Amino acid sequence: MRKTAILLFVCVFGWHVLQAQSPWTREKGKAYVQLGFTSLSYSAVQFDGEKLENIGDYSDITLQVYAEYGISGKLEAQVILPYKTASYENVGVSQSISGIGNIGLGLKYKLSDTNWKISSGLLYSANSIKKDETLFVSSTGINASTFLPYFSIGTSHNKWYYFGNIGYGYMDNDYSDYLKATIEVGYTIIPNGHLMFVLDTRNPVTKEDAYEKDSVQWASHLDRQTYNAIGLKANYEFIENKLGANASVFGAFGIDNAPLAPTINIGVYTKL
Repeated sequence: MRKTAILLFVCVFGWHVLQAQSPWTREKGKAYVQLGFTSLSYSAVQFDGEKLENIGDYSDITLQVYAEYGISGKLEAQVILPYKTASYENVGVSQSISGIGNIGLGLKYKLSDTNWKISSGLLYSANSIKKDETLFVSSTGINASTFLPYFSIGTSHNKWYYFGNIGYGYMDNDYSDYLKATIEVGYTIIPNGHLMFVLDTRNPVTKEDAYEKDSVQWASHLDRQTYNAIGLKANYEFIENKLGANASVFGAFGIDNAPLAPTINIGVYTKL
């Protein structure tokens, strides 16, 4: 009975916006490394078209290392190493779980380096999570592996840059495949400082069995996640092409099977 209640009321898939895949690639032997912090706190979710409120206080915090490295003049490798701490509190209940999330590996290949930059890539997200089905916050990530091939195009002009990408997520463990797209527009507002507007969408294209039967899902990790996220990002380089920081906040509309709260993201990076 308790597992049924968890599945019914707490199995919603919280979105989190990953590093956007632009068409630009690192030069051979060059690297980019970022340490990021993402916070999501909520007490309401949208579940199967219905808003559920006062379900307890959830905190979902991720510390993540993201790195890119230029293997050749056209090929780039990517690594994503997340560590998640999640907690749940309600009357008489206080639980938490910490551990490695879904580790990501990727390759991106430059197809065109003219005025319009074009690239294609593949991101693999491993089912490397920690699980405890006795908890309301029962895992440190999505209980599935994902293959995400994508295509990206972009350009820059004076103080502006623009890019967009579209990808298809293939998921195992009976999770639903999805279509994902991103558009980002950036503007140089001060020397070494940029302001960016982001639109990020995700929509399931299949309906698999994990939505009903996977008990290792909770309010941040449910199958059939749907959203249209709008974000504002700021970036500043303290040392040009060497050291910088960024911050962003994302809200969303058209949400289903996801928390009803914004995400706050902070990062520091270096270029090597």
